[in-house]
Amino acid sequence: MLAVNLSEITNLSEEICIPVEVVGEISAVWLSLNMAEIQQYIPLFTSPETEEQAHAAVKALMDGSDPKGFKMLAVQLCAALHTRKLYAEKGINDNIFIETLKSYQRFIGEHFVTYGYYGFDRGWWTYRQLSMRLFRLGVLEFEWRKDKPTISVHIPSDAVMTREALDTSYAWAKAFFAQQGGEYTGMFCSTWLLYPDLKNILPSGSRILNFQQDYEILELQPQAQSIMTQVFKRKYDDLTQLPEDTHLQREIKKLLLQGGNIGNAYGRYKG
Repeated sequence: MLAVNLSEITNLSEEICIPVEVVGEISAVWLSLNMAEIQQYIPLFTSPETEEQAHAAVKALMDGSDPKGFKMLAVQLCAALHTRKLYAEKGINDNIFIETLKSYQRFIGEHFVTYGYYGFDRGWWTYRQLSMRLFRLGVLEFEWRKDKPTISVHIPSDAVMTREALDTSYAWAKAFFAQQGGEYTGMFCSTWLLYPDLKNILPSGSRILNFQQDYEILELQPQAQSIMTQVFKRKYDDLTQLPEDTHLQREIKKLLLQGGNIGNAYGRYKG
């Protein structure tokens, strides 16, 4: 049975820069958790074969009693303590663990931007970090695919994609997965950032266009609406209400109001 210690969770929360207000929320919900029931699922979060089962089981046990998601956050941070030990056993640098787990801080911050208060609603995603399928290596994240021998590339919302930073991340990923003994047939990415029509509204030298140059486009997904949550932070029924706080927002809004579209594109890394 995995030992659970609130002070360890608090320390980890501080290491991965979770806002102090949220650390307090975690402490507040701690006593309401039925660890006798939940504890059996915590190690399951750390295996690709059982990660989804663990998330579904814990969510079912909470039965709607976790409106802000902080109970799920506390449970996943418990699992992260075990994940950290697995990193050490595999000889993976602890700095990679910290940078990978900072996704929690990022998602909590994005929730605040969208809703105006702190919350955690990405438990369905972050078990990938706990099961050591997804790693932050520089400005990008790289995920082992369970269903095929490939690597998925993800772009965190705080990524500053200079040419040097991208090249560093790709080189780091190749060395990392080779060291971990993983064989894969290629790196692939599905994102709005690869959508070709962005060339019509972004200036030459744009970091987004620079990122596009690294990929061979294999499929367009024009119906995808990820730009709403990724660029505008939430969905809008009335496009005239889209915010115009950045140059990118202004240009995409103008395109959408003119009847244009930015969907997703799926591509293969050329390197």
